[in-house]
Amino acid sequence: MHDEFRLTSKNFIAICAAAFFYFGSFQILIPTMPQYVAHLGGSPSQVGLVIGLFTLVAVIVRPYFGKLADRHGRKPFMVGGTAFFFLLPLLYNHLNSVPPLYAARSLHGLAHASFMAAANAYIADLAPPHRRGEVIGIYGTFSVLALAIFPAVGTAIIGRYGNFAYLFAVSATAGLFALLATTVLGETRRSPGAQNPPPRLLEVGRQKGVLIPSLTLFCGALSYGTVITFLPLFAPSRGVTNFGIFFTVYAASTIFSRVVAGRVSDRIPRQKLVPPFMLILLAGVLLLPSLHSMSLLLIIAVLFGLGFGSFMPVLNALVVDLTPPYARGSALAFFTSFMDVGITAGAMVLGPIGDKFGYPAMFYTAAAVVAAGFLVFLLTLKPYQPAK
Repeated sequence: MHDEFRLTSKNFIAICAAAFFYFGSFQILIPTMPQYVAHLGGSPSQVGLVIGLFTLVAVIVRPYFGKLADRHGRKPFMVGGTAFFFLLPLLYNHLNSVPPLYAARSLHGLAHASFMAAANAYIADLAPPHRRGEVIGIYGTFSVLALAIFPAVGTAIIGRYGNFAYLFAVSATAGLFALLATTVLGETRRSPGAQNPPPRLLEVGRQKGVLIPSLTLFCGALSYGTVITFLPLFAPSRGVTNFGIFFTVYAASTIFSRVVAGRVSDRIPRQKLVPPFMLILLAGVLLLPSLHSMSLLLIIAVLFGLGFGSFMPVLNALVVDLTPPYARGSALAFFTSFMDVGITAGAMVLGPIGDKFGYPAMFYTAAAVVAAGFLVFLLTLKPYQPAK
């Protein structure tokens, strides 16, 4: 199967399309869900709870969905996740108070965990070992494309029409397209765990080939969460009011770096590539406290996109290298959970540092965490032989 893989194959095109519309379905709600909570009469604390429940539930249950996907196959969990991404936005429009929204967002988090755990394992199964970085990198660009398009669309819908029914209809339509794309996928393997039962989650998490990349991802994701959350507040205080261009440049450099870094990592050992990519990310974070001009903001965006955009798919491919096929779902679900935890920590843990000591101190703290991740990765993960 691997020898016949093509980027133009039905399965690869379908999984990329599913990822684009899937991420679009919930990313269109990222900037608009707080407004919907306020529309329902919710308080700021309820806004935080509604947003946080989605991530919290997804992080908690994702490793379990990964284990189930190892045992029963990837496709059922992708279809189930996208089906809920189609149905739940339609439900949102019929809620008339905040408490039922808690339950709906929790279900949304479950659906997110189901799709993500299975889809990451599916693309790892699909990629030939000698093209693993390239395939994972290209696949990853479709979530970035969705991020570059759908939040702006959601903001425009509410800004122009103030119509949440229209917003949820667009989200549901994207979910429907994702569902249709997943239904045409061919399963990569039949009952992956039938002959080799998936290991227990704690056993997976204790393996260095999973734990060290996961901790490294957490450190990078923490800086990402900090920058994405607080740049819109920090940049205007430094006289840079048109900061929206940051996200456009970041998205463009991320797409470029994911494709190039993934391909390079198939030729140069991935373990040697992660540290320099982290140093690029570190440079971008360290420059933030000195922000004073649009030109510097653009430089930071490029560095941030090249650094974070590169080391994420390379780490992902590294985890696949070090994990046997029957445990990929569990390992990748464990690994990708650290992305969400890191982003949340960047917003919630470092935010109080910014309140008390100022934004520069907060960004320097984020940089210190990235440096710590760099050192942990460099000093603890020994050379390896990839698992075929």
